Amino acid sequence: MSLTQALNSAISGLNTAQSRISITSSNIANVNTAGYSRKIAGQESITLNGQGAGVQIGDVTRNVNAGLQSELRGELGKAGTAEVRDEFYQRVQVLFGTPQSNSAISQRISDLSDAFEQLNSTPEQNSPKVQVLAAATQLVDSFGKLSDQIQTLRSDADDSINQEINDANSLLSQIAKLNTDIVRLGNIDQPTTELRDQRDQKVNALSKIINTSTYTREDGSMVIFTANGSRPLLDRSPVTLNFSPTAGYEPGSSGSGISLDGVDITDEIKSGTLRGLVDMRDQDLPQLADQINELATQLRDAINAEHNKGSAFPPPTNLTGSRQIEGTDPFAATGTFRVAALGTNGDIVSYSDIDLSTLSSPVTVADLVTAINGSSSGGDLQARIADGRLVIEGKNGNRVAVNELDSAVTLSDGRSQGLSHYFGLNDLFTTAKNSRILTSTAMPDASSALGVSGTLTLSAGSSGTLATPISVSYTNGDNLTTIQNKLRGQLTGALGLSADQASNMVYIANDGDRARLVISSDANMFATDTGNLSSKIGLTEDQPDMTGSLTVSQDIVNDPSRLSRGTLNADVYESKTGTGGVTIADPSASIAGLAAPTTGDYTLNITGDFGTVSISYNGSKNDSLNSIADRINADSTLTDNNINAEVYFDGSSGSYKLRIQDSGGDSMYITDDFDPSTATNPLADKGLIETLGLGIPYGLREGDNSSAASLAGALSRTDINFDAAGGLSPEKTSLIDYAASIISTASTKAATASDANEFQNTLANDLDTRIQNEAGVNLDEEMSDLIIFQRAYSASAKVISTVDELFDTLLNAV
Repeated sequence: MSLTQALNSAISGLNTAQSRISITSSNIANVNTAGYSRKIAGQESITLNGQGAGVQIGDVTRNVNAGLQSELRGELGKAGTAEVRDEFYQRVQVLFGTPQSNSAISQRISDLSDAFEQLNSTPEQNSPKVQVLAAATQLVDSFGKLSDQIQTLRSDADDSINQEINDANSLLSQIAKLNTDIVRLGNIDQPTTELRDQRDQKVNALSKIINTSTYTREDGSMVIFTANGSRPLLDRSPVTLNFSPTAGYEPGSSGSGISLDGVDITDEIKSGTLRGLVDMRDQDLPQLADQINELATQLRDAINAEHNKGSAFPPPTNLTGSRQIEGTDPFAATGTFRVAALGTNGDIVSYSDIDLSTLSSPVTVADLVTAINGSSSGGDLQARIADGRLVIEGKNGNRVAVNELDSAVTLSDGRSQGLSHYFGLNDLFTTAKNSRILTSTAMPDASSALGVSGTLTLSAGSSGTLATPISVSYTNGDNLTTIQNKLRGQLTGALGLSADQASNMVYIANDGDRARLVISSDANMFATDTGNLSSKIGLTEDQPDMTGSLTVSQDIVNDPSRLSRGTLNADVYESKTGTGGVTIADPSASIAGLAAPTTGDYTLNITGDFGTVSISYNGSKNDSLNSIADRINADSTLTDNNINAEVYFDGSSGSYKLRIQDSGGDSMYITDDFDPSTATNPLADKGLIETLGLGIPYGLREGDNSSAASLAGALSRTDINFDAAGGLSPEKTSLIDYAASIISTASTKAATASDANEFQNTLANDLDTRIQNEAGVNLDEEMSDLIIFQRAYSASAKVISTVDELFDTLLNAV
């Protein structure tokens, strides 16, 4: 080897050592830099004509485990989802509180229960009434606040989705630029390891937002796909993710989707912060809203059912319904209800029992008004429709009260309510009450078979589009979409509506990631169903935002004395003397003037929750007060239900009287089937009720607290049927326990979200640590390499110095 070759070899060794020292220096300097991977510089010998000619630096590589890196990105996506759920559920936890919190919704219900108990103890005092209204108002405010804040959380999630989309698009642009730089430098044989480190960090950040998969081309550029590999997010140039922030949120609404290149990919996103935010916005939070709505609905109905059975004392001058109605509105009603005109002190002026089954079918509101005004109490009170509501008011200074008895109005979902409850004549809690819009509960999707069969019929008043009823038959395989299409077909076919009109009347509304069937009309609708579709899908007039519209009756707020305390008498019936009655000196003697049928017997019918019990009578068989009482007391159904009869002497009238009483205070009513046309002496004979003047001896008593007791009991009942809502299974429980269950479920989910977040972050951190252990900088190793490279550098320098001396010697020799 010549001196020149030796010199060149030494210089190459010097340069190589210098380069490796530089790389080692960079490794040491970045020992604490996040995402930095250790750079390893290879070296290779140089040969000329088969002889060694020195050394040169080889490729600079990164010590990166691609498998671990891919696994880390998957776990980062799961960590992003868990992080979002944890954040939002901690906020939900603060919102709902704990069952022991004074501001928790369960405690608010308990406070109302305590207030009703106080009203039950001292119904005549004013302060318990004020306390009830204060507790009811606080409860309503709590419901409204929960509803509003849940929607605020949904809006916050929507805003965060928009921010995450912007961040993802920014990261894709940055990765695209890094791709360009890596390819450019690679083409001129320049190192790209630092740029690749930066790109990996950007891809990791992107993976926490949206699940991805990657592929690296030979030129060093990276292609990024959605996780299933079906849609490119970056291929040479980035594809922009698009999202339009939702304008506003209310229960029953749905948020905007995420699209890529014009295609909605929301359901394709399986992990990352975007998945967590979409799930909170469209699934978890709407489910919470459903639970609150179900609680508010059951609370409203349970309290209003009892409040409508009772009456204030003194009785009010009028009862005004809360339901928006028209005279032509049809409704399905059975049973009997009682309406009474009373004096200021609660004494009976007159009363009438209206048998709804005798009204023409289908019954309309106008028919009901006519029946009340045409009854025996029509001269003392009147019914009318004012401002779209049913009003019953006293005449000539009279007061009014009603007893629902066994009246029942069937709702669209198959449930029933008493007549006063249905019209809201004496509601404590009021909501927008009409049947112009019927909405199903939220269903998981619109394409799953409902598994029911039958015929659904929709009709409305004579002024509405559905004045001509439409009917659709449905089968087990039908779903919300097919039901929608069948109804639209009837609207366009049978009624001649345009397709647009039909679409506006019947449609499927997205509620988060669920679906609701909505039927709307220009008049109140009446739905009948021969099958179970209505109950299966929960077709109801209550809207998803009912919780936010719940209020305390303004009439009662303005006048607390309108709170129900007692009940219009329906548990005590007595015969009377004088006008409308008869004086009886001997209770065992035949009742004078009692009708005798030409064949068979007449019957006195006693009706209550137990059904109807018929007691026979016949004037030709010498029926007396005692014999009638004995037959009543001999009936096991009546005695089992605390109903008994007694004959007693009334000294003030000098007559024996018959009293029929429910000692448990439950309502009943008495009719008989006397028909003058079948009587032996139709002009003179009368039925038992008319002969004895058998009726209620009083209307309302000042000390009656039966309604207040029932209201207190309604909040402690354990037999309220709650429908499935927001992930909670249907159950039979109390209002307080269901409220506590909502809070407990939210608390459990918050704890689970926190645990999941901690676990996923720990897992991602462990993977990152493993990667850093392999790819990161080890100072001991770098220092060891530095000594080696330093010695190599020194040795190469020594060779150069030696060759220099040899050159000097050679020159001096010449």
